[in-house]
Amino acid sequence: MTDFDDIKEMGFFKALFSTWKKSLFNPEIFYKELNDTGAEGDSGIAHPYFYAIIFTYINLVFSFFWEVMFFKIGFYRNYAILPKIPLFFTNKNFINLYIVIGVIFLLLLLGILYTIFLTLLTVIIHGFVMLMGGKQGIKNTFRIIGYASGVGVFSIFPIFGYNISAAWFAALLIIGIKETNGLSTPRSIMAILLPFIFISLILAVFFIKILAAR
Repeated sequence: MTDFDDIKEMGFFKALFSTWKKSLFNPEIFYKELNDTGAEGDSGIAHPYFYAIIFTYINLVFSFFWEVMFFKIGFYRNYAILPKIPLFFTNKNFINLYIVIGVIFLLLLLGILYTIFLTLLTVIIHGFVMLMGGKQGIKNTFRIIGYASGVGVFSIFPIFGYNISAAWFAALLIIGIKETNGLSTPRSIMAILLPFIFISLILAVFFIKILAAR
């Protein structure tokens, strides 16, 4: 059982930081403990899901911030675009409210899209884990992915933050699969590498068909 699975005992922020620290810097120990529920433990998917959502939003906020800083992108920087908005909101007295509502809607939409992405990623990776001889169920794969999402915090670094997060995320998945499924390192690497090759091939075929249709 992870510390974040035991929020009631540890407290939210203490459990969050402890899980983040251990999962990123002591992943071998962390993933060995992942399926240990203890006497009254909870090894469900709710806690890793909300853990992943938290760091996904952190990632989105900082990614948007750096885009604004480097590319000068902003909401309603030029009021010339306002006529494109419903007339009720063209009044400057309502523009802040419109932005707040828009941001909330965007966060909800991104949360839904990320949930779908997380589900599909879990299904695809778990299929290849089973192909490599994995012993655990799909819930275990979901928990591995969810608790690996703490790498999203590295989005605070501009330019290279995404690359750091992506590489570290892949490494954590490999370690998590190895430690929880009893697979060798090469098999664990293949279980992560093959899905990305598979997805890349599908996207390549999709784009080739689009270009051919044109």
